[in-house]
Amino acid sequence: MNVFQLNYETRLNSWYNLRSTLEHSDTKTKCVEIDKWWQQAPLVNHHLHILDSENWPGPWDLLVENTYCTVARALGMCYTLHLMNINDIDLVEATDNQGEDMVLVLVDRAKYVLNYWPDTVVNNNSNNFSIKRHIDVSSIKLKL
Repeated sequence: MNVFQLNYETRLNSWYNLRSTLEHSDTKTKCVEIDKWWQQAPLVNHHLHILDSENWPGPWDLLVENTYCTVARALGMCYTLHLMNINDIDLVEATDNQGEDMVLVLVDRAKYVLNYWPDTVVNNNSNNFSIKRHIDVSSIKLKL
């Protein structure tokens, strides 16, 4: 069953277990599993605005609200990565080669691309998208 369809305590427990299970894994494995976990979140068209980071919810509020657009899902991925001491994170607004806007989480200088397409964290071709803007993620660290 999809954890995002269950109650808050179950989502919180699952999120904790994800981080605990991956604690000693390499960065690649962490990125793949974090992306896989957050890709389960059902998406709505609009919830958070990409340029309104000061009003983004903290990680626990995000799980309580349980409403995810691509920005909210990327935010959840960023929180998870930060809590796992992965700090080489870049949050970007991009456009793919079909003209679709997206919010991507780039890790280790875009070696790993999260929030792009399920099961495609590694072996992404950076020619598949062009970056429109970088979003400062320093403010989200303060919410942890």
